[in-house]
Amino acid sequence: MMSKLNSVILIGFLLLQTSNVVAQSNSEADTKAGLLDAREAELHASQANGDYESSVLRIINSIQTGELEQAVEKADAHLEKFPNSQVAHLLRADALSALTGPLDTVAANANLPELSVDGLTHQIRNRWRHQTDHAAIVHGKVPASLLDMGNHPYVIVADMSQGRLYLYQNDSGKPRLLHDYYMSVGSAGYGKQVSGDNKTPVGVYAITRYIEGSALPDLYGKGAFPVNYPNRYDRYLKRTGYGIWLHGTPSNTYARSPWSSEGCFVLSNDDLLDIAKFISAEQRTPVVLADSIEWLALDKLETRKRSLLDVIEQWQRDWESLDTNAYISHYQVDDFNLGKGDYAAWKKRKKVVNEAKTFVQIDLEINSLFAYPGVGDMFVVKYKQRYLSDNYSSESEKEQLWKLDKHGRWRIIYEGEA
Repeated sequence: MMSKLNSVILIGFLLLQTSNVVAQSNSEADTKAGLLDAREAELHASQANGDYESSVLRIINSIQTGELEQAVEKADAHLEKFPNSQVAHLLRADALSALTGPLDTVAANANLPELSVDGLTHQIRNRWRHQTDHAAIVHGKVPASLLDMGNHPYVIVADMSQGRLYLYQNDSGKPRLLHDYYMSVGSAGYGKQVSGDNKTPVGVYAITRYIEGSALPDLYGKGAFPVNYPNRYDRYLKRTGYGIWLHGTPSNTYARSPWSSEGCFVLSNDDLLDIAKFISAEQRTPVVLADSIEWLALDKLETRKRSLLDVIEQWQRDWESLDTNAYISHYQVDDFNLGKGDYAAWKKRKKVVNEAKTFVQIDLEINSLFAYPGVGDMFVVKYKQRYLSDNYSSESEKEQLWKLDKHGRWRIIYEGEA
């Protein structure tokens, strides 16, 4: 009985705030959240992160049930395979302490600085919450941002509030979860605004290149994938900074605390090498860095996607109609083209061009369609545009940003080359 009481003190911090982490709907998937049995939880973690996370969760489960000697044995086995697992060192020290007497504080005998203890307990809480509150929803729904993956075989989506990175595969046009990983973000959180604020940006980005670990300081682990922060929208908002990478961890630790980087998003080296098999700078793998993920059933995602495609198709029809007023009504007048264009001159030019045409035909091939995180009511679409008229033809890669105006109508706030 004493050991079980001690274990309650030990892992009580893990259960804080788990009841309000996810409250998206009353669907069957939500009802099942937090009710996975140990075998299902282990399978989920194993699919996501190899054996590391599942074995950490088994240690915690033994502590929860008061099986402290088994917890120590599991921690020893874990540390044989992952000797740099600071989380396991902490759990082992506390399980040993609980065997000998009351344990008043977490990591009382772990010989770690207070800042390290805070980071490790935060990491354990994130991993535990993902298993208990999130796993069933993750496997039953999809992120609302992934409206259309287009021609991309894989897309990365980060939920920075939960410290989780998801890898989705394009399965005949539908997003299918392939892997998910524990992730660290900036030491000051997320929502980057200025250089040096130690925050991870929120937005839609793309992998731009790969840097071998051998060419980097040990801090970056086995390698790095830079993304294109600041993007066009960031620059419009006068956000500054640079060097936002997806990278690995230093050689002396397996995984960093949830908020610990200077703005990058960070995986363990094992997980970085795993995700590296699926992402590509050449293919400009999209990266959606979300403050939090809205999870939708696939049929609801399709409905939302269809409504936005209808908006784009109406713009296309109005262009083909040669009704200049109908066509230009789709564009935001204030701060036209994110402040980079002259609306009056553009409008005049469009009227002149249309008056010289007898027909215009526009064919669009959607390359990607993503809801933009952290903004609300904005989406970004990239597409191949084929333009044909009686006196001109062209083919180009284009990008548009659409945002709801104050009257509830979708307007193009940016259009240009992708």
